[in-house]
Amino acid sequence: MKSFAGVQGAVLQKSPLVAEGEKMYQKDYWERKELDKRRQVTHPVIVEYVLSKINVLEKIVPFTQQTTLLDVGCGNGFFTYYFDKMCKTVGVDFSEKMVHLNPLKCEQKGIMDASRLGFKDSSFDVVFCHALLHHVEDMDTVIREMARVSGKYVIILEPNRNNPLMFLFSFIVKEERKALKFSPGYLRKVVEKNGLRIIDAFSRGMIVPNKMPSFLVPVVKRLNFKQPFGMTNFIIGEKTTKPRGAGGL
Repeated sequence: MKSFAGVQGAVLQKSPLVAEGEKMYQKDYWERKELDKRRQVTHPVIVEYVLSKINVLEKIVPFTQQTTLLDVGCGNGFFTYYFDKMCKTVGVDFSEKMVHLNPLKCEQKGIMDASRLGFKDSSFDVVFCHALLHHVEDMDTVIREMARVSGKYVIILEPNRNNPLMFLFSFIVKEERKALKFSPGYLRKVVEKNGLRIIDAFSRGMIVPNKMPSFLVPVVKRLNFKQPFGMTNFIIGEKTTKPRGAGGL
């Protein structure tokens, strides 16, 4: 695998492919002004929301300080902030606003189209995404690209349509509507179809990161166990075949 410094260098410039093929309403959704006031990564609800998930992932994927991780659709950094404390992390997103708000250092983040990741094959030990796939136009291509640039693991976290609150939210908000497809079984089939062997798959958690009052955290965190109606679908996949991606650098 190439050096981490080399991987960082590939992130520095904006990709000319940013948002190509994406519907403009999705881009506008992530560039809207109210996101400037989104909760910070150190907000107690965000801390519990993120760390409860990372703690689960650490029991399945062997993270070390030398592990290299790519966060695709990194947003304003809920996960990249904490991953960066435990391993060598790069974040990419197609929204300039989200990349600007992300707390990673400039050399660790950049604007990039998830369907055409500008990295060579097997550039990272782990490739991760959270709540990305239901926003993209071609989910199969994005999964294959994530698999292509991964050396081994691909971790996917998506809303669970079987959770009543997530179903209602996805139905009401136009830009979230694709999540109505995302039952655990549907997500599993899509991931397997695109060349990944599933190590583990489950649903868990009940925390709503951007809306839930802090005083509810001690109560809701007790519901952080595997359950059919958990808010988040987890897929931990392992690369087994060489995906037919869009090509790297």
